[in-house]
Amino acid sequence: MRTIAIAFSGALLAFAGMGATARADQPAPSTFVAVLSTDEETGACAGISNSARGLAVFHVTDEATGTVSYRIVANNLPGTTSLAHIHIGPPGVAGPAVQPLAGVAGNEQGVIATGSFTNPLLLAALRANTSAYYVNVHTVPNCPNGVIRGQLGDHGP
Repeated sequence: MRTIAIAFSGALLAFAGMGATARADQPAPSTFVAVLSTDEETGACAGISNSARGLAVFHVTDEATGTVSYRIVANNLPGTTSLAHIHIGPPGVAGPAVQPLAGVAGNEQGVIATGSFTNPLLLAALRANTSAYYVNVHTVPNCPNGVIRGQLGDHGP
């Protein structure tokens, strides 16, 4: 848990600096967060390890283009991180992936994904109903369908 707290602090500091470059005519950037755990995972790997946890932080960096920067931190993942996505679906229901998230190959602890994407349609959908989307992290060979998951929430500017 201490590892996540340290990584989360680093993620927040990194994202705090990103907002400083926004143009004055744009609205304040928004942040979306998902707390990831095995408890929210569905499918064959559900509950494989109650100690696997993570946090995904998304920060809107350009409203006009729909550009979003992100960082996912996790610990105690079984196997090697293989994929991470944003999916559409309510809690407890597996839904289709709508946005891939580039991972850090082979990481099982700490920062497992970081980058940015431009998807104005997804950003509009997130603004309309943030909790309809979730983040899912997959590992191999243990949990190819997902090991930790968490619904997104809107946490303001």
